[in-house]
Amino acid sequence: MPVFGPGTLTIGEIGTAIDASCLVNNAILSATPTTSDPTTKLCGTQKPGSTTYAATLSGNMDIDSDDPDGLFCLSWANPGAELPFIFIPNSEDGTSASGTLTLQPLDFGSSGAFGDDMTADFEFQVLWKPTVDCNAAPIMATGATAGTPGTWTPSGSGPPADAAAATAAGVVASPASAWTIGQYVQGGTAGVGGEMHWDGAAWATGRAT
Repeated sequence: MPVFGPGTLTIGEIGTAIDASCLVNNAILSATPTTSDPTTKLCGTQKPGSTTYAATLSGNMDIDSDDPDGLFCLSWANPGAELPFIFIPNSEDGTSASGTLTLQPLDFGSSGAFGDDMTADFEFQVLWKPTVDCNAAPIMATGATAGTPGTWTPSGSGPPADAAAATAAGVVASPASAWTIGQYVQGGTAGVGGEMHWDGAAWATGRAT
């Protein structure tokens, strides 16, 4: 049975999409039905009401307010923007959801204690009807771009488990020179065991030092 993660969530146009995968703590795509009242005809027969659906992508994520090109700043600069998204809860399963969501500003601050990570609940309206592809073969990453964390390419692809798996899969690093201090990508293994960086010649475990 599939579990939640490792997976991906990208928001934005292809080529400029923001990969929010390493920010998301939980996420769910849901559809809510609304059924109108039935109508009774003069002859006494009753016509059932019609049902329409509204979809949302909701959950909780860390706030990347330290990144001017991140999702938090984008959400405040472009409230109400309609952007494409790709949501894959488990890359090995391969089932994906895609469509168009309406961006809403993410909450800023924290209701927790001093020193806690800043997180925000989110709920983005999704234009009906999103595409849910249950027959797609898993798409595994063929490249990785440096960052804190970096991103996997192509967009929506699943990451290798760790540095050894990235090496075995022949994942291409960008840039090809040694990554700078603190840069890394997060593999499918949760936590530090899945962190890896390109040292200029090979994939190495952990963040660049």
